[in-house]
Amino acid sequence: MSIIDSEQNWQSYRTLINGNVSFCTVNLDIVERFSPDSYNKIIQVSMPYESDEKGMPTLEEHERITLDLFRLLVQSSSLSEVIYAGHISGDGHLQVYYYCDDSEPLFDMLSQFKDCVDKIDVQDDPQWDTYFDFLLPSPLEMKLNTTEEIIDMLVQHRRNLADNYTIEHTFQFPEENMMFQFMEEVNLGDISFNTMSYSNTPVTITNKDDNKESFYIVKIEQELTLDTEDIFNYVEQFENLAEKFSGEYNGWESDTINRVKAN
Repeated sequence: MSIIDSEQNWQSYRTLINGNVSFCTVNLDIVERFSPDSYNKIIQVSMPYESDEKGMPTLEEHERITLDLFRLLVQSSSLSEVIYAGHISGDGHLQVYYYCDDSEPLFDMLSQFKDCVDKIDVQDDPQWDTYFDFLLPSPLEMKLNTTEEIIDMLVQHRRNLADNYTIEHTFQFPEENMMFQFMEEVNLGDISFNTMSYSNTPVTITNKDDNKESFYIVKIEQELTLDTEDIFNYVEQFENLAEKFSGEYNGWESDTINRVKAN
């Protein structure tokens, strides 16, 4: 099976690595298609590029590094026992990650890329720690990525990000006392909001495994412009605050933005 054949479900997202903005693309399907017991080595291929002040490729370099990545993917797709797991760009390098058992075929292929590869690292990774703990996006990274996609969508629809948007954040808590502690922390903190509401009784749902799950709901309404980093800062703050009280931050929505999506 070629690597290209297995590229069914990919996720791209923005993250911070060592304080630097980075962009990651990860294959979400390889866990289902391949067993970690059979691919115990992680190969990291480093491709340098000329970067701007944020560590991202310059305009000229972006075209070159994208072409080099494409060449690398085409060549590696012929290696049936090599899994292309994803790549990360940031801090002046594009890092490409592969899983395999025998690294020799991959090294033979990489010998064709001496002009654009400056380093290759090989490590044992039988539990796929690099994939699960590093490449896969965290719940917070997923929410930040969703927020960025929403803002990009508004820009594409020529909406003014400096307008005020009514934002509703939703949280869930397994226990009532933890919900109230969370609400007290929000009230005593420096979080600006219009209203905060909660469910007096637990909400019960049936999950995908047909098991019933009960939790309490909290909703916080804010009025924000989206032309600053405020929304990203609130998403991160709410994610950490909900986790502190054993809850989950489910993200945010806006009726105004939903109407833009509908159009």
